[in-house]
Amino acid sequence: MKRLVRAVAGAAALLAGSATSAHTAWLVRGAQPSTWLLRFGGHQGKLEPAVASKLKAVTALDTRGRSLAVKRLVQGSNVRLAVVGQPSLIGLSYDNDIHTRPPRAGPTVERPMNAVPGATSATSAIKYGKTIVRWDSIATRPLDQPFEIIPQRAVMPIAGQPMRVQVRLNGRAAEGIKIGRGEDTADGTTDAQGMATFVPRAGANKLWAGKRMPVRGNPRFTELSYEYLLGFEARP
Repeated sequence: MKRLVRAVAGAAALLAGSATSAHTAWLVRGAQPSTWLLRFGGHQGKLEPAVASKLKAVTALDTRGRSLAVKRLVQGSNVRLAVVGQPSLIGLSYDNDIHTRPPRAGPTVERPMNAVPGATSATSAIKYGKTIVRWDSIATRPLDQPFEIIPQRAVMPIAGQPMRVQVRLNGRAAEGIKIGRGEDTADGTTDAQGMATFVPRAGANKLWAGKRMPVRGNPRFTELSYEYLLGFEARP
């Protein structure tokens, strides 16, 4: 019981941290037991309103790998998830829609390219993530997300000691993927087996990975962007 309390407390501290610099979606511990709040980070790490309809999937697994029911409670941009049971990890996917660059200088607009006269480039931005609530065998179990970071050991990492992770794209090892604490950092790059090394800090850690892929023959967008955020706790 004490171990479980410590694990949950650590996860709460992790998820309550400030937004990363990446355009990612993640969860923070709610005020009520077994509740989580959806957060989304925009430019320069600033929080932006979460959009309930963009949260496409949530997966919660207990220590035996069993799926736990998740209820969604939405009030405007306040998206709260209630997990039935004690999760070991929670995964999510968040479709941030298509962002098109207008023909003249200016910010992107959230519309398909064929809906913006004169536009020649647009990005479909999809975010995936996973929060490790408790370090057990489920931490190394793939969720079969299209883009995913998978720790290689089912024990809580130690601050300052390298940990190995694998990045997979469509179920296969992904080479040449940069990982870091945010989209503007590069702590390592995956090898031919999709493996990379990351050195965690004590307490809360957020490990980011991203992949941009050109798309041809699609009138709505010219690029597919995947981003991933793995949240976890490391001990001193």
